[in-house]
Amino acid sequence: MNRQVKIFFADDHPVFREGLIKIIEREGSFKICGTSGNGKDALEQIKKLQPNVALLDISMPGLSGLEIVKSLNSEKVSTLPIILTMYNDEEYLDEAMENGVKGYLLKDSTAREIVDCINIVVQGGLYISQELSEQFIKNRKKVTASDNIQPQVETLTCTEKQILRLLSDNKTSQQIADEMFLSFRTVQNHRNNITHKLGLSGHHKLLLFAIEHKTRLQ
Repeated sequence: MNRQVKIFFADDHPVFREGLIKIIEREGSFKICGTSGNGKDALEQIKKLQPNVALLDISMPGLSGLEIVKSLNSEKVSTLPIILTMYNDEEYLDEAMENGVKGYLLKDSTAREIVDCINIVVQGGLYISQELSEQFIKNRKKVTASDNIQPQVETLTCTEKQILRLLSDNKTSQQIADEMFLSFRTVQNHRNNITHKLGLSGHHKLLLFAIEHKTRLQ
């Protein structure tokens, strides 16, 4: 990545905050432009500093991470939000993604995963913690017969299956477009069509579907 990515980090646990700052600043392309332990203060600083990325604890005094995201959306601030949380509940994930969160990480994520998440989000992709993805997939398999999925997959074209395979590898739409020699808009249209065909409610659900059914997309 040629340009330096400006990152604002809000978390009300100083030890965790300082530790993660050290990890992030080891990456030459990342720069921490501000920090806060209070949601209201974080929102004001983000609006002032206009960072590329905001790493937000989901639970903070003042305002929660999700409340910050909603405020940024209403004021059309272009900062890309990533949620850091201890909560592994799918309802939290759904609410976050439906409100425009681009990355969702557990606080015990590895340093490598946090860095990868930031890079993917900056390049236009979505990222969901690997641990969360695996947990949600496991939970769904308990209540969903896998045989019911195959007819859905068979409605997809070869191109759509290839897009899903690449999506399951955390490729962004632009990376998929480059690899498949398609335009970005064409890839986006395919993703919308796939989401509609499969009856999914959002792009994060499409990502989870692609990860879950990767072996069926060959």
